[in-house]
Amino acid sequence: MSTIRDSDEWLFRLFNTRCKCGLLDTLSVWVTRTGSAGFTIGITLAAIFAGLSQRRSPYVIAGSRALAALASSHFVSHVVKRLVNRPRPIFRLEQIRTFNVPICAYSFPSGHTTASFAVGISYALAFPGYSLLWVVWAALVGWSRIYVGVHYPTDVLAGSLVGTLFAYISRLVVPGFA
Repeated sequence: MSTIRDSDEWLFRLFNTRCKCGLLDTLSVWVTRTGSAGFTIGITLAAIFAGLSQRRSPYVIAGSRALAALASSHFVSHVVKRLVNRPRPIFRLEQIRTFNVPICAYSFPSGHTTASFAVGISYALAFPGYSLLWVVWAALVGWSRIYVGVHYPTDVLAGSLVGTLFAYISRLVVPGFA
Protein backbone atom coordinates (compact mmCIF):
# COMPACT_ATOMS: atom_id res chain seq x y z
CA MET A 1 0.00 0.00 0.00
CA SER A 2 2.86 2.41 0.69
CA THR A 3 4.16 1.88 -2.87
CA ILE A 4 0.82 2.99 -4.28
CA ARG A 5 0.71 5.98 -1.92
CA ASP A 6 4.29 6.96 -2.82
CA SER A 7 3.59 6.64 -6.55
CA ASP A 8 0.39 8.61 -6.13
CA GLU A 9 2.20 11.43 -4.36
CA TRP A 10 5.05 11.40 -6.91
CA LEU A 11 2.61 11.70 -9.83
CA PHE A 12 0.67 14.39 -7.99
CA ARG A 13 3.84 16.44 -7.50
CA LEU A 14 4.83 15.90 -11.13
CA PHE A 15 1.58 17.44 -12.39
CA ASN A 16 1.10 19.98 -9.63
CA THR A 17 4.55 21.39 -8.86
CA ARG A 18 6.83 20.46 -11.75
CA CYS A 19 4.52 21.41 -14.62
CA LYS A 20 4.25 25.17 -14.28
CA CYS A 21 2.88 27.40 -17.01
CA GLY A 22 0.82 30.58 -16.80
CA LEU A 23 -1.40 29.47 -19.67
CA LEU A 24 -1.97 26.05 -18.04
CA ASP A 25 -2.76 27.78 -14.74
CA THR A 26 -5.55 29.74 -16.40
CA LEU A 27 -6.83 26.89 -18.56
CA SER A 28 -6.79 24.31 -15.77
CA VAL A 29 -8.96 26.45 -13.52
CA TRP A 30 -11.42 26.97 -16.38
CA VAL A 31 -11.41 23.25 -17.34
CA THR A 32 -11.86 22.14 -13.73
CA ARG A 33 -15.00 24.30 -13.51
CA THR A 34 -16.51 22.44 -16.47
CA GLY A 35 -16.62 19.35 -14.24
CA SER A 36 -18.76 21.14 -11.66
CA ALA A 37 -22.34 20.21 -10.87
CA GLY A 38 -23.70 23.36 -12.48
CA PHE A 39 -21.94 22.75 -15.79
CA THR A 40 -22.53 18.99 -16.04
CA ILE A 41 -26.19 19.26 -15.05
CA GLY A 42 -26.53 22.16 -17.47
CA ILE A 43 -25.20 20.25 -20.47
CA THR A 44 -27.45 17.28 -19.74
CA LEU A 45 -30.53 19.45 -19.41
CA ALA A 46 -29.55 21.42 -22.53
CA ALA A 47 -29.51 18.21 -24.56
CA ILE A 48 -32.90 17.17 -23.21
CA PHE A 49 -34.48 20.57 -23.89
CA ALA A 50 -32.86 20.76 -27.37
CA GLY A 51 -34.60 17.55 -28.38
CA LEU A 52 -38.01 18.03 -26.81
CA SER A 53 -39.59 19.21 -30.04
CA GLN A 54 -38.86 15.88 -31.75
CA ARG A 55 -40.44 12.59 -30.80
CA ARG A 56 -37.77 10.04 -29.78
CA SER A 57 -35.02 12.62 -30.20
CA PRO A 58 -31.48 11.25 -29.81
CA TYR A 59 -30.74 14.37 -27.74
CA VAL A 60 -33.48 13.54 -25.23
CA ILE A 61 -32.29 9.94 -25.01
CA ALA A 62 -28.63 10.91 -24.63
CA GLY A 63 -29.42 13.67 -22.15
CA SER A 64 -31.67 11.38 -20.09
CA ARG A 65 -28.99 8.71 -19.95
CA ALA A 66 -26.32 11.27 -19.08
CA LEU A 67 -28.52 12.71 -16.33
CA ALA A 68 -29.16 9.23 -14.91
CA ALA A 69 -25.44 8.43 -15.02
CA LEU A 70 -24.61 11.78 -13.43
CA ALA A 71 -27.11 11.42 -10.58
CA SER A 72 -26.31 7.80 -9.73
CA SER A 73 -22.53 8.23 -9.97
CA HIS A 74 -22.75 11.39 -7.84
CA PHE A 75 -24.57 9.48 -5.12
CA VAL A 76 -22.01 6.63 -5.14
CA SER A 77 -19.09 9.07 -5.27
CA HIS A 78 -20.30 10.94 -2.20
CA VAL A 79 -20.97 7.77 -0.22
CA VAL A 80 -17.47 6.51 -1.03
CA LYS A 81 -15.96 9.91 -0.11
CA ARG A 82 -17.51 9.65 3.37
CA LEU A 83 -16.46 6.01 3.81
CA VAL A 84 -12.85 6.47 2.66
CA ASN A 85 -12.45 9.87 4.32
CA ARG A 86 -9.18 10.64 2.49
CA PRO A 87 -7.83 14.16 3.11
CA ARG A 88 -7.10 16.25 0.04
CA PRO A 89 -3.47 16.90 -0.91
CA ILE A 90 -3.94 20.56 0.02
CA PHE A 91 -4.52 19.47 3.65
CA ARG A 92 -1.73 16.88 3.76
CA LEU A 93 1.19 17.94 1.59
CA GLU A 94 3.52 20.90 1.87
CA GLN A 95 4.88 23.08 -0.90
CA ILE A 96 2.17 22.41 -3.45
CA ARG A 97 0.52 24.85 -5.78
CA THR A 98 -3.11 25.64 -5.03
CA PHE A 99 -5.68 27.62 -6.93
CA ASN A 100 -8.89 29.28 -5.85
CA VAL A 101 -11.32 26.45 -6.60
CA PRO A 102 -14.13 25.35 -4.28
CA ILE A 103 -13.63 22.02 -2.49
CA CYS A 104 -15.13 19.86 0.21
CA ALA A 105 -13.01 18.08 2.81
CA TYR A 106 -12.59 14.68 1.18
CA SER A 107 -10.66 13.60 -1.86
CA PHE A 108 -11.44 10.03 -2.94
CA PRO A 109 -12.93 9.70 -5.54
CA SER A 110 -12.87 12.94 -7.52
CA GLY A 111 -16.44 14.14 -7.90
CA HIS A 112 -15.63 16.47 -10.82
CA THR A 113 -13.94 13.60 -12.65
CA THR A 114 -16.82 11.26 -11.86
CA ALA A 115 -19.31 13.79 -13.24
CA SER A 116 -17.32 14.56 -16.39
CA PHE A 117 -16.87 10.87 -17.22
CA ALA A 118 -20.53 10.06 -16.48
CA VAL A 119 -21.65 12.77 -18.90
CA GLY A 120 -18.78 12.49 -21.38
CA ILE A 121 -18.99 8.72 -21.81
CA SER A 122 -22.80 8.89 -22.02
CA TYR A 123 -22.52 11.37 -24.89
CA ALA A 124 -19.63 9.45 -26.48
CA LEU A 125 -21.84 6.34 -26.57
CA ALA A 126 -24.77 8.29 -27.99
CA PHE A 127 -22.79 10.24 -30.58
CA PRO A 128 -19.79 8.12 -31.64
CA GLY A 129 -18.62 10.69 -34.19
CA TYR A 130 -17.86 13.06 -31.30
CA SER A 131 -16.64 10.45 -28.83
CA LEU A 132 -13.00 11.59 -28.92
CA LEU A 133 -14.01 15.13 -27.97
CA TRP A 134 -16.12 13.93 -25.04
CA VAL A 135 -13.45 11.56 -23.73
CA VAL A 136 -10.70 14.18 -24.06
CA TRP A 137 -12.86 16.71 -22.20
CA ALA A 138 -13.51 14.25 -19.36
CA ALA A 139 -9.81 13.34 -19.14
CA LEU A 140 -8.82 17.02 -19.10
CA VAL A 141 -11.20 17.66 -16.22
CA GLY A 142 -9.55 14.81 -14.31
CA TRP A 143 -6.04 16.08 -15.09
CA SER A 144 -7.02 19.62 -14.07
CA ARG A 145 -8.07 18.38 -10.63
CA ILE A 146 -4.51 17.19 -10.03
CA TYR A 147 -2.97 20.31 -11.57
CA VAL A 148 -4.97 22.67 -9.33
CA GLY A 149 -3.88 20.67 -6.26
CA VAL A 150 -7.15 19.21 -5.02
CA HIS A 151 -6.86 15.53 -6.00
CA TYR A 152 -4.36 12.71 -6.17
CA PRO A 153 -4.10 10.69 -9.41
CA THR A 154 -5.83 7.70 -7.78
CA ASP A 155 -8.78 9.96 -6.88
CA VAL A 156 -9.06 10.88 -10.55
CA LEU A 157 -8.65 7.29 -11.71
CA ALA A 158 -11.39 6.13 -9.33
CA GLY A 159 -13.68 8.97 -10.44
CA SER A 160 -13.16 8.11 -14.09
CA LEU A 161 -14.02 4.47 -13.43
CA VAL A 162 -17.15 5.29 -11.42
CA GLY A 163 -18.38 7.79 -14.01
CA THR A 164 -17.69 5.41 -16.90
CA LEU A 165 -19.38 2.51 -15.14
CA PHE A 166 -22.55 4.50 -14.53
CA ALA A 167 -22.58 5.80 -18.12
CA TYR A 168 -22.67 2.19 -19.33
CA ILE A 169 -25.26 1.20 -16.74
CA SER A 170 -27.51 4.11 -17.71
CA ARG A 171 -27.28 3.05 -21.35
CA LEU A 172 -28.63 -0.35 -20.34
CA VAL A 173 -31.27 0.88 -17.91
CA VAL A 174 -32.65 4.09 -19.44
CA PRO A 175 -34.83 3.20 -22.44
CA GLY A 176 -34.02 4.42 -25.91
CA PHE A 177 -37.69 5.13 -26.64
CA ALA A 178 -37.28 3.28 -29.94
